[in-house]
Amino acid sequence: MLHYATIVDIAGGTPANAALRYQQTHPEVKVYSGLCLPLLLAAVMGTPMEKAIKQAKENIAPVGNSTKDKPTPTKKESYQSKELNENAEVEPQTMHNIRIDERLIHGQVATMWTNALRLTRIMVVGDDIVKNDIQKTACPHGVHLSILTAKGAARRINEGKYKGQTVLVLVKNPGVLRQMVDNGVNLPEINVGNMSTKADSRQVAKSVAVTAEDVDNFNYLNEHGCHLYHQMVPAEDKEEFMELLKK
Repeated sequence: MLHYATIVDIAGGTPANAALRYQQTHPEVKVYSGLCLPLLLAAVMGTPMEKAIKQAKENIAPVGNSTKDKPTPTKKESYQSKELNENAEVEPQTMHNIRIDERLIHGQVATMWTNALRLTRIMVVGDDIVKNDIQKTACPHGVHLSILTAKGAARRINEGKYKGQTVLVLVKNPGVLRQMVDNGVNLPEINVGNMSTKADSRQVAKSVAVTAEDVDNFNYLNEHGCHLYHQMVPAEDKEEFMELLKK
């Protein structure tokens, strides 16, 4: 028997009462209260309800940084800290959270991925995005936003600008990441999340379609030590993307 789910706002409210009356004659329908955007997005993407509820609970957390009770450094401490930073040898930084998503900052990134990864910064990378004001999307509250060209992003990463931060690098296609790799950035893992269907593309996953150029760029990244996987939302299991390309 198929089971259907109805998500309502609060238990005891009018929508919940109406859903429960419907359930009396349709026992296969399950009713859940506590509607929120992360829960709704997960349910729409096909995440099992138990996992979706668990994920929504994990998303309930304070955001932003509090500066209360932080001691103000003395002039001497500030000077010493600055002197150490200037004299310290900077090592190239490894970026661990990389996602290809043509939608850039959208509902899934703004809620699910931001909370799952505990992000402090989102870096949107792409030469065309820097020049296009329409695609400069608002960032979640309490999370810093950087919009950079591939070369500019690589330079800042290699200079260690984001050490101590939890960064998600968002790009629209693998070609941008190829540029970053060519500029010396270490990208150990890449999540291929969403690439829309185009006239000359083929579908390799529900939300991913690739062109011949994309396949060439993915092979290049794979040959340069990047582990490619597909994962639409945090609650889903990772799929080996290079295996999907072979289908």
